Amino acid sequence: MNRATATTTVHHHRRRTGDRTDPPRFGRWIRDRGEASMCRLTASTISVATLAVAALWWFVPDSYPYGAAAEVTVGVNHWIERGPGAGLMVASGVLGVLAALGVRSWVAGVIALAESAFFLLVMSDASVLSSLGYALIPAVLLGVAGSVAVGCVRRRPVAYVLAVLLPAGLIASLTMTDAVSRYLVNVASGFGVYGGRIAWSWAMAIAAVGWAWLAYGSFARERRRTVPRWGRAVTIAAALCPVPYALVRLTWVTPWPLGGFDPRTGHITLFAADGGDAATRIQGFLIGLSAVLAVVLTLGLISRWGEVAPRWVPWLGGRPVPVMLAVGPGAFGAVALCVSAPGVLAGAVQMGSWVDGALFVLMFPCPVWGPLLGAAVYAYRARRRAVEESRSAEAAVAGGEVL
Repeated sequence: MNRATATTTVHHHRRRTGDRTDPPRFGRWIRDRGEASMCRLTASTISVATLAVAALWWFVPDSYPYGAAAEVTVGVNHWIERGPGAGLMVASGVLGVLAALGVRSWVAGVIALAESAFFLLVMSDASVLSSLGYALIPAVLLGVAGSVAVGCVRRRPVAYVLAVLLPAGLIASLTMTDAVSRYLVNVASGFGVYGGRIAWSWAMAIAAVGWAWLAYGSFARERRRTVPRWGRAVTIAAALCPVPYALVRLTWVTPWPLGGFDPRTGHITLFAADGGDAATRIQGFLIGLSAVLAVVLTLGLISRWGEVAPRWVPWLGGRPVPVMLAVGPGAFGAVALCVSAPGVLAGAVQMGSWVDGALFVLMFPCPVWGPLLGAAVYAYRARRRAVEESRSAEAAVAGGEVL
């Protein structure tokens, strides 16, 4: 249907029915045109940026962040030198332009899927997950502070006690030891050294997400949605994945810290021979809290409070949880885990023995955790959407009966 025919159809529909709204076919045509334009814009933007990055790496050799000389070795890109890396980016950019030209065809969908896998599994790496873990630390602390504040407003005795103990403990730690200040210095210096390298990995992960959205639009968006029966089992399995890491890191504030990967020996140790200084222990404990938060939020996908916010939550209490409030962070976490999977497998292969490799994957189960979390988020979204559609249908029937 061209534009002139569509316009004539709309005017005829309005004259015949007196309805000033657009007929369904025209509305669908407008929607498809808008989606096609957005897909072309997305594919073109990513492709042009990819070609620009390839040119930068080729003409400015020092700008190349990967290869054997790089200090970060947590991905496949550690084995890709500047020449092949720039060549791969040129090929990706050219294929992306072809996808933009034929964005509605199945060939474009295949290209988008391949592009997403390339940026996800080859050009990005596990530094995305490590930086995300550190970013969750202030989120955890703010969440604890917010919960205590809400508890005080609601006159909970436990909240009053915590409101006194937590600031007192923080003041004591700042005045009696320099562990907290040294921890902050360690984190700041780490991001100062590796910040640029981490930014490259985040850029590649964003490109992967963009291509994945285009691939989804080509293959899955118009298919009939059903609520999977395996949602609960997959969600529980995803929630169990970070438990080993959380248990190990939480012990770092006890006199008996459990071990992990020892870079000095290249092996996994059960008990840490040297637990490190206080700043290192605080760092490990706080990252362990991030893993605990991941467990809790994942279980929220199958919990009542993941659908209806608890009444003590400000503004949202007692109301349905917005679907994207859970789907957005969950999908984001699944992407970060999948990005980190090749680096984890590469690290496991380079371990001294298969036992160390297996223990390394157990501590960092990104190859399993990422797909499981993605499936759990998909099941949650499908279930919430089915509930919303059922309620809409019931409301429409009730409205028809009233009329």
